[in-house]
Amino acid sequence: MAEFAAEKVAMIQNGNWGWAMIYDLDGNKVQEENVKFLPIYTGIEGEEQQGLCTGTENYICVNSKISAADQKASLEFLSWLFGSDTGKSYCNGILGMIPPFSTFSEEERPDNPLVKEMLTYMNDGSLTSISWNFTSFPSQEFKNQFGSYLLEYTQGNMEWDAVVEQTKDTWKNEKSLISQ
Repeated sequence: MAEFAAEKVAMIQNGNWGWAMIYDLDGNKVQEENVKFLPIYTGIEGEEQQGLCTGTENYICVNSKISAADQKASLEFLSWLFGSDTGKSYCNGILGMIPPFSTFSEEERPDNPLVKEMLTYMNDGSLTSISWNFTSFPSQEFKNQFGSYLLEYTQGNMEWDAVVEQTKDTWKNEKSLISQ
């Protein structure tokens, strides 16, 4: 992100939160009007009507194993962050996120060029936004392993059947860790 802000690289893969990571960075040369999204194209027929990949994989969780007081403080913080004017301002400013909560009105969208760009794509009826939700993956480690198998396959170092088998084995292992 720092190299992008310093105009040392032409592009990066990131989401709308990327603007919050560069806009006030020391040495930032990137102007708001020059930050854009480029849909990920793969050469599949018909994808000229594809919009952006949108979604999230994050959850907000409170650890059930911490003290009741810490759980209560965590929930109070989340209530403040997503419900108070000061907290919502923080979400829209420094964090640059689009909270999906009813406490935020349409007018309370962050002043973030990437959010504006994303909404332009999503509101373009001629384009289809692609859901990029990973809510069913068991862990970050699974995603890391899966990504490494796909990389090996695309580089010609692994057969597709091996990708499938190793992915199944990794899923089974991760699932067993969750149920422990």
